[in-house]
Amino acid sequence: MLNLRKILCLCFILFLCFSSVCMATSTSNTTQEGNQSSSPQLSIVNTDLYLADTNVVIDNAVDGNVFVYGQNVSIKGEIIGDLFVLANTLTIENSAIIDGNVFAYATDFTVKGKTVDIYGLAQNFKLDEKGNIYRDLKLYTNNCYIGGNIVKDAYISAANLNFKEDGQDLIKGNLHYTSNNQASIPENAVKGEVKFTEVKNEQLSASEIVKMYVLSFINVFAYSAVVIALIINLIPKAADKLTYCLSKRSFATATVGILGVVLVPIISVIVLAAGLFLYLGIALLAIYVLMLSITISILGIAVGNYLANKLKSKTKMKTILLCYATVAVIWLLQLIPYVGSWISIFTIVFGYGLILFALFSKKKVENVEATETTK
Repeated sequence: MLNLRKILCLCFILFLCFSSVCMATSTSNTTQEGNQSSSPQLSIVNTDLYLADTNVVIDNAVDGNVFVYGQNVSIKGEIIGDLFVLANTLTIENSAIIDGNVFAYATDFTVKGKTVDIYGLAQNFKLDEKGNIYRDLKLYTNNCYIGGNIVKDAYISAANLNFKEDGQDLIKGNLHYTSNNQASIPENAVKGEVKFTEVKNEQLSASEIVKMYVLSFINVFAYSAVVIALIINLIPKAADKLTYCLSKRSFATATVGILGVVLVPIISVIVLAAGLFLYLGIALLAIYVLMLSITISILGIAVGNYLANKLKSKTKMKTILLCYATVAVIWLLQLIPYVGSWISIFTIVFGYGLILFALFSKKKVENVEATETTK
């Protein structure tokens, strides 16, 4: 069984490495084809494109959808389908033509070319003077600059909204924007209606803050109480195994927890992006979220059961109560400034690691109990 797990882990690592190499290779090939061609004609990619690299440049025509992940992404060619981007810097250059929708998450997002619809989430967004959006712009950003043309409507949520000085009909449709302050919009910059929604930062009173924390504690504690009661009553041996993993195999548990927290969502995204085993990818994400939600409960069981083992007369009720008390203490520790964030990370890592290590550990419960008894 141990050898099988080692083989599976090795295959998994190779799969991740192979996936990264394939994506990076696709990026370099796409760029090289455009560079090697001395004719003005662009080479055409007649399929969906999946690219991942530090620097990604698309200067060919793509007859399909494009999915890109990179540090710096530059679009120079034509994309007949939709564009999905996750990047630090995204630039749609002057020569770019995107016939479909643009879905982008980037720190800096600049549009100089031609697009149809843009759905964006960015720290800084700039529609260059030469940029054109032929339908709608739907954007959530901190800083937004509109210097080019939007043929239809713009829906913008921004802390700072600026327009090109003396710009005429920059937005030919309506502008709906949300901000803390009303923007200074040049006359005739928006041809249609301008609708402003102010975001008010309300200061909570002391009683409201206390109420918020109390409700948060009740929600966490009630959920944890149900999880703890179910596990201890339905799987009686689970508490001893969790305690053993935490007290005797803490380093291995933390390692497994870190790998699980980091790798499971990556695998899920790769499976979903590849378009294969869609339900498997969704199931993995659902299980991942579920396991994250019970990490504080699992850690509470491991510590609470450890404390119960120190009692002269251990009973199931005392164990459950100690598990409840541990969860309450962990929750309170997470509220401590600066230290609380590290406690939260510790809880997630060890809680996640305990779940995985207890599930796949080959050590039998009888051996666990014997080890604890002899210590």
